[in-house]
Amino acid sequence: MMSCTRRLLWVGLIGLVGCSGTDEVDGSAADGGDLVADSAVAMGDGSSMADQGTNDPGMLEYTPCAEADRVGSLEITLEDGFTSVQGQIYNGVVPGYIQMVSASEGTCRLLRPRSLRCEPSCEVGTTCGEDGACVPQPEAVSVGSISVTGLAEPVELMAGPPVFYYTHRGSLPHPAFGLGDVISMSATGADEVMAFELQGRGIESLIIQDEALPLEEGTASTIRWTAPSEASEAMVHLVLSIANHGGTPGQIDCEVPDTGEFTFPMALTDALLNLGYSGFPAVWLTRRTVDSVPTSLGCVQFVVQSNAALDISIPGLISCSSDQDCPEGQSCGPELTCGDAI
Repeated sequence: MMSCTRRLLWVGLIGLVGCSGTDEVDGSAADGGDLVADSAVAMGDGSSMADQGTNDPGMLEYTPCAEADRVGSLEITLEDGFTSVQGQIYNGVVPGYIQMVSASEGTCRLLRPRSLRCEPSCEVGTTCGEDGACVPQPEAVSVGSISVTGLAEPVELMAGPPVFYYTHRGSLPHPAFGLGDVISMSATGADEVMAFELQGRGIESLIIQDEALPLEEGTASTIRWTAPSEASEAMVHLVLSIANHGGTPGQIDCEVPDTGEFTFPMALTDALLNLGYSGFPAVWLTRRTVDSVPTSLGCVQFVVQSNAALDISIPGLISCSSDQDCPEGQSCGPELTCGDAI
């Protein structure tokens, strides 16, 4: 079962939200050596990682929003024992959430925080933006009423101030859809945005086959999950993060075919290890279909997904929550790793 800490980390790594109100985000480009620098997409290029488009109008193209444009999403998620429907839309993107691409290989990117500094510090209600200028903090807004069809039961959602959080509070049969089912989402629009429609496809729950992912410099790391029972339009989004406590200097982000197996590019994992790691490193997997649309607010996406997380094993690393988790003579440090007692 995923701990509360892991759930919060999932939101920060994969979702739109993160730590707000900060006036400084430190980060610098990694020394990628022979890796291919990808400055052209450092702010997000908006293109699909997988070219799923065909001339068949029944096919759903896989089109997640670029980080620099994504203002929110509505997500249908296969949870443990129930199906949830929820989401939130903002009127802008927090500049500090947009990461830079330090290096890339195939459909994987090594992402690092950008450096944004504002002096004096930004006032409440603003956040640090480009060129050291404070900008208004994006706020959640209404996109009108939202209807979702194609589930076992139709869903109608409304959201009110101040958080404008869309969530289905009733119960749905679980799973609320079958593999390949066409799921449609439509928003009536509101003062700040026109009406829009998006589509998704039914997926199967994602099940990981491994107990842990070994990660060691100079060694290829392969992750395995149960492939779908039949071909679908879903992809698997992978986020590999090994420094979730005491700062996150970088992460690897991949979009891969849903074949049941993927080997991370060793050049990227070596570069990530060289940035440092802390306790409880993990890789997050999301089997999902994603449709998106540009709006007057920014890019909004509709996701049908199933999430899973896997611990990462790094030689010499012992994660801890307290001194009792550490070998004799060692203590649990602020980065949740065991080390020599001071």
